[in-house]
This record gives sequence, structure tokens and C-alpha cells, in this order.
Amino acid sequence: MDDTPSVLDVEQISRLRELGQEDAGAMLRGMFQRYLDSIPPQLLRMREALAAGNTVALASEAHGLAGSSAVYALPRLRHCCLALEAHARDRRLDEAGALVDAIERAFEEARPLVLAELAAP
Repeated sequence: MDDTPSVLDVEQISRLRELGQEDAGAMLRGMFQRYLDSIPPQLLRMREALAAGNTVALASEAHGLAGSSAVYALPRLRHCCLALEAHARDRRLDEAGALVDAIERAFEEARPLVLAELAAP
């Protein structure tokens, strides 16, 4: 059995759509677009914190992205961020570079799926 979280929680996105009113689709698309646009700068800050050995900043960035990824229905991205946060809080940087890479891959996998899901009626 594969314990890897899914890239996108389509059911959660459907629930988010149901919370809104008739124009919820446009509002949701805008929210998701701002969220997706915020991730590359976060990844850059993670890489900078890692290069500087700044475990506090690394844990903070990972924690913030984990929380927003939970809200925005991206369980795999959240899972990767939580792993990085735990390593950073324990001041273990040995696997941190690979975890930042995993976060970036999870984002790259999720981005087109999110955009396709939001384009659907």
C-alpha cells in the first residue's frame, strides 16, 4: 500500500466551491492563483535559509506553506513541508535539501492539476 498523500484533494476543492455563492468560482480561482504565485518566492526563501544554515527561518517557511497547503487542498505538498519543518526544528539539515526539492516537485505536480480543476465548471 502506498502511503504517499495525493497531489490534490478534489473533494476539498468541491467543498470550498460549495461554501461560496454563485460567483464562488471566480473568487476561488483568484484565491488559488494568488496562493500558487506565492509559492516560488517561498521556495526561494527556503533555499536561502538552507544555504545560510538558518533552521529557524527554514522551519518557519515550511510551517507556513504546510498550513496554506492544507487549506488549499494539496496534501502531498503539505506532507513534504511538514517533513522539512520537523527536520529544521530538530536542526537536521542533512536531508533538508532533498526535502526542499520534494516540496518543489510536489508544487510542480499540483500546479497544473489545480489550474485544470479550477477551470472546470
